[in-house]
Amino acid sequence: MSETTTLDEDLQQLARSLEALIDKEPDTHKKDQLRKQLDKIYEAIQNRVKLNVKQATAEYRQAREGVEQASGEVSAAIQDLAKVAETINTIAKVVETLGKLAAAAAP
Repeated sequence: MSETTTLDEDLQQLARSLEALIDKEPDTHKKDQLRKQLDKIYEAIQNRVKLNVKQATAEYRQAREGVEQASGEVSAAIQDLAKVAETINTIAKVVETLGKLAAAAAP
């Protein structure tokens, strides 16, 4: 986890990487799955702005680690499209973790 970036920056980078992967992926079914995950990442970005989440929480650290792992997998999938299905599953787990973070931060 890079200490020089924030969860917001990591999420935005993940979204940009997903957009690049969607452009490169030829399979329309996988593109649809990736778009659904991208929509959830955008939603997490919007929700994160609304919440005042303390960066020291375990949920925050877990979310950061998950986003960074997903970003690495997206980058690998851009180079090797055979990894797209695995990447979709990883992003789904990240979205679930982001939901837990939002729930923990909700008033």
